[in-house]
Amino acid sequence: MFGLLKTYDVHMCSEVKGQVLVNGKPVVGAKVTRQLKYIHKFVENDETRTDENGEFSMPEVNLSSKKPGDMFVHNFTEQQIELFHDGKSYLLWRSSVIGIEESPEVKEKLATLNADLTSKEVDFTFPNKRNRNLEFDGSSICRWETDFDVYELNDDEEDFFNF
Repeated sequence: MFGLLKTYDVHMCSEVKGQVLVNGKPVVGAKVTRQLKYIHKFVENDETRTDENGEFSMPEVNLSSKKPGDMFVHNFTEQQIELFHDGKSYLLWRSSVIGIEESPEVKEKLATLNADLTSKEVDFTFPNKRNRNLEFDGSSICRWETDFDVYELNDDEEDFFNF
């Protein structure tokens, strides 16, 4: 009961950094948007543009809420980051993160959103070091060298990997 009166700090998104290329050349001036939803209600939207190197960044986002004190609330944040270039949208990041604290694994991915627009969008998993039985998952055209296991290509061919 008393938890309903307390205000909690809710981590919605870590700092975002990345670089976007097309066939190895920087995508300059493209709009990057970020949409964050906390338990389907609190929405945070912001945007930026890529610079002359195709690089972009967005600040960390936190909010204060009484919702985590409600025992009937399932605390999660939906994160989506898209790039718009030449009339098309490209998914740089989509994931749902459980809890109200920052995850080091998600933070690491969001700090390295590097993509080539020629890459196909994939669904992937990556390890959750605090709970090895509950992997993180996401969708993106970005690629990472480690902790990146593709399990489905999002195209008409319906190719499956690691299945």
